[in-house]
Parts: sequence; C-alpha cells; structure tokens
Amino acid sequence: MRKILLLIIGIAAMTVGASAASPAGSYDEELAGRNGSFTAIKPQVEVNVGYVTGGKLNTKSFGRLNTNLSRPYVEAIFGARLNDYLFAGVGVGVQYAYGECKLVGIATPNAPETWGTVGIPIYLNIKGCYPVSRIFTPYISVSLGGDVIVASNFAREGYGKIRGGLLMKFGAGVNISRFNLGLGLSSQSLEWKSPAGVTNFKAGTNAFYIEAGVAF
Repeated sequence: MRKILLLIIGIAAMTVGASAASPAGSYDEELAGRNGSFTAIKPQVEVNVGYVTGGKLNTKSFGRLNTNLSRPYVEAIFGARLNDYLFAGVGVGVQYAYGECKLVGIATPNAPETWGTVGIPIYLNIKGCYPVSRIFTPYISVSLGGDVIVASNFAREGYGKIRGGLLMKFGAGVNISRFNLGLGLSSQSLEWKSPAGVTNFKAGTNAFYIEAGVAF
C-alpha cells in the first residue's frame, strides 16, 4: 500500500510539471486539443460523481459474506492529455459506505449494523481515447491505487478498525463536449482488525459502478 501511494505521488508530480509547462487556453482551444489535433500536452481536470453497487465480501476464513458495500462517491482527476489517444492523471476522492454489515456472529465482539465508513481513494488513472469528432470521444479507463479509511462505525462503536487496501477500476465511457459518462467494474480490498489488534478477516469486493461528470 505504501509503495503504491509513493508511486502515485511521484507520477502526480511529473504530471503537474507537464501540465504547468502547457498553459490552458480558451474552451474552444481545450476542446480542439482534447478531441482534435495535438501540438502540445494539454492539462485536463475531471470532476465526477458516481455510485458503486453493493457487492459481496470474498473472505478466506468465512467464504462469501452477503453484506452491502454500496457507496456513492465524488472524485477529481488531475492530469493531462498527452496526445490524441492518451490521458494520464492522478485521482483523489471521497466515498461513503452506508449499507448493512450483516457480519454479526463471525467474530467476537460482533459487528455494527451498518458500515458508516468514509474512505479516501487515491489512484493513478490512464485513459485510452478514440476521438470520433471534436466533441465526441469514447474511451477505456484503468485506475490503480488504494483506499484510506478515515472513519467507520467499527471504530465509533468499539468493534475495532477497518483498514483500506488495493483499489482497481476498469471501465469505459464517453466524453461529449465537456461532459463525461462512464461505467465499469470496481475492485477493492479491506481488512477488519479487532480492538485487540487481531485480524478478523481480510476481504475483497467486486462491484459495478456508474459515474457522470465534467472535464475542464
């Protein structure tokens, strides 16, 4: 996890440097840059809101647990269009898991009724773009990073701690002018530690996501 975050920070520094070397012009110039012919690296910022559907937890000790990890999120991705077909950036966001835990009975002490968990995803995002016209660009997207848990009902109610882990997203979408619409698969790992520091389980969850936003 630490190595992943250090790698992302390093790439972020290089991306910001490249962006600073190429000042943004008017909206028409940016639009032509994103979907037309490139003469230089073009900085780009995306702001998205999305929703990840609830997925089952896959654990080694207890099998598949029928919990609800549905979570809305908001994110910002800071990067640059490197050419007509490639975008690279670093994303950071906030997500909130609000659903029922349904983990009662698998560990002592038991679990809270709901997750109530706030996470901060930090990740590297790469998009492969295929401009069809100046305002219409389909893309595929891959994100790799980690999720840092900053609050949860586990800690608040004395059931230990939830720790985040590896975060991956694979999806596709389309840019229409400034607007963005995407969907795909989100994979995330986490660990539940008891108040005594004993690991109750390590788990992973796979779920679908959908998001919409705007690019500048």
